[in-house]
Amino acid sequence: MTDLQLIKRRCIGDLAAALPRYRQRLDDIDTRLYDYCADAITGDGSHCNIYEALGIRKVLRLMDSYDLDIRRVQRTLRAIEGQWEDGHHVKGGLKFSTPRGQQHVRLMPYQVWCVFGIYAFTTEADMERDYHEGDTLLPTEYVVDGRVWDRRRLTTDCHLFQTRKSGKTEFGAAIDFVEACFLGDVNAQVLICANSREQAKIAYKAVKAFATQVDPTCLNRMGGKYFRLTADELNWQPTQPRQGEIKVMSAGGKTKDGLYASMVHADEHGQAAYVNGNSDMQSLVDVASGSMGPRREKLLLHTTTAGLVSEGPYKSQIETVERTLLTELDHPLGQPCRTPDDYWFAFLLRLDPWMVDYTLEQLDDPEIFKMVNRSIGITVQPTWYRERLHAASLSEDTKREVLTKDMNLWLPGRVTRWIPADRIRPLQDPDPTRRIDRCTYDQGWRIFVGADFSHGHDLFSLTYLAVDYNHAQHHPDTMRGLMFADTESWVLESELNESPNRQLYQTWIDQGWLHVAPGETYDSMLAISKMAEHLFYPKEDGTPDLQRMRLDIVMFLYDPAQSKSPINNLQAWLQSLGISGEAIRQMVIPVSQSAMSMNPIISHLEEMILGQEPWITFSASPLWPWAFGNCGVELGRTELRRIVKGGTINEKIDPVAALLDACYGFDLSEGRIERER
Repeated sequence: MTDLQLIKRRCIGDLAAALPRYRQRLDDIDTRLYDYCADAITGDGSHCNIYEALGIRKVLRLMDSYDLDIRRVQRTLRAIEGQWEDGHHVKGGLKFSTPRGQQHVRLMPYQVWCVFGIYAFTTEADMERDYHEGDTLLPTEYVVDGRVWDRRRLTTDCHLFQTRKSGKTEFGAAIDFVEACFLGDVNAQVLICANSREQAKIAYKAVKAFATQVDPTCLNRMGGKYFRLTADELNWQPTQPRQGEIKVMSAGGKTKDGLYASMVHADEHGQAAYVNGNSDMQSLVDVASGSMGPRREKLLLHTTTAGLVSEGPYKSQIETVERTLLTELDHPLGQPCRTPDDYWFAFLLRLDPWMVDYTLEQLDDPEIFKMVNRSIGITVQPTWYRERLHAASLSEDTKREVLTKDMNLWLPGRVTRWIPADRIRPLQDPDPTRRIDRCTYDQGWRIFVGADFSHGHDLFSLTYLAVDYNHAQHHPDTMRGLMFADTESWVLESELNESPNRQLYQTWIDQGWLHVAPGETYDSMLAISKMAEHLFYPKEDGTPDLQRMRLDIVMFLYDPAQSKSPINNLQAWLQSLGISGEAIRQMVIPVSQSAMSMNPIISHLEEMILGQEPWITFSASPLWPWAFGNCGVELGRTELRRIVKGGTINEKIDPVAALLDACYGFDLSEGRIERER
């Protein structure tokens, strides 16, 4: 168990012990607050990530350390959702977009928690003055014993770090609208900032929908009773006592003068990247938030998912937030404790950090789905994440998109090219007839078969790794020629017709190095039949002679993703050869594709290829240098490596991926590694 896992376990334990002491205070504000906290820690926190748990703990600590503005929390909730009784809407509030059209909805418990985190806590300002009869008090001021005291909202920064399809942008837009039009300063100015005009318009579209609910005539050319709406701005009519406004701003554009923001809504800040050391989005946020200086109560609201950027300004910010949350265990619950970081509230829905190397199969868990999205069944269908994981299994590009946007995981992005094609070509046997069936059992060769099953655009590959055990016994001073690798690969007929690699594929098909699988889906029996041709000597009619084994296959290794049907066919075929079920279980072994599993295998293969005297030879297949040249190495947060496509989706690495699986089998047989259970 890692240090972070221990911290999470301790935090969940602290919350389980302390939460009953806070229940009455939370219920007095809104019963959904306790419901959210209690639900988060059920099942030992299996659907609550470490930073969400620590964020809950921080808010409970703030309840011990600051005064609560219960009225402000309840007014904000009432302004957004209206008044409800017995589960039915009574009056007021905003209508949200639903599959059934615009409707009043009760905020979900986690959304109530976010409103609470933003508006609940107050702190004394540094100034006070004498009160004189007739003085006009500002919303944050109050009088005690003839003195005017200023008590302001504690939270000035809010991070709603959620996956897409979680309703975060519309929820943020509701806060924008309420701040600018009802509960904020009379002259409130809300700036919606995004990387692009199109992204900023998504939040503003929700704002416009809210405005038309309050003032149905506001879309008229001259505006309505209360509001005037343009393509980029919402303003109160000059005849109204309020002067609030909402403006749309996009990165890279010309920043307007005269900004006086009371709230800045930075939407999809996580997509911002540094270009030549500069980020247009961050520059926009800095200018907008810099204009909030004179405001008594300012708010910088981030609603974003993780981004496909290696280094970005918001990525650095959220990592600082996460590091600071890890120190929450140093502050005891139940007694006042203030820190310099109490000004920000964070609601972070993401995978736990140690899940970065999980396979797609390991991520296929309803508890994990809930960990990254508390709106399942409301903003997305319950089957959404399972469908997205299936899509991720078909393409490396889609996989990165799913892990980033649907699982809210910052991907390392540190992908570099691996072993170039020019390092492989000198290791290829010049004899094109030397294939795996020349590595016979009676000559001392033992074979490990790696399988990379494709269900889409990639190749379907079987890679044979033959190990010459006699060579190792009789030539102890050299390892050269100890191993020989050969590959059989198939391309779908439907993919061949559409692929940008068609001309290259056709050349290899004509040369016999690549096979065509008819139709639109792979039939794994094609590969099994081809393997049988190698495994047994042929009869006079060319069919395999099952009584005369040519090759000694020790293990079959495979990527478990999308492998159920091919592996069932393989096991049935082995059983038809008279191999017992127990023996088959020892022969057919899944290989986790996580960096934890792949890192030592990558290092071992590098020893074979890049050493002063390489000890692996490859068949003459042109797929070898091509596939190696397409490979990139991704270095994860844990400094472990795995193989990915080094460039576009058209670059295939399947023969190499299958070779790594075969190497795993060899290392397993030699005791270099232990089998994962």
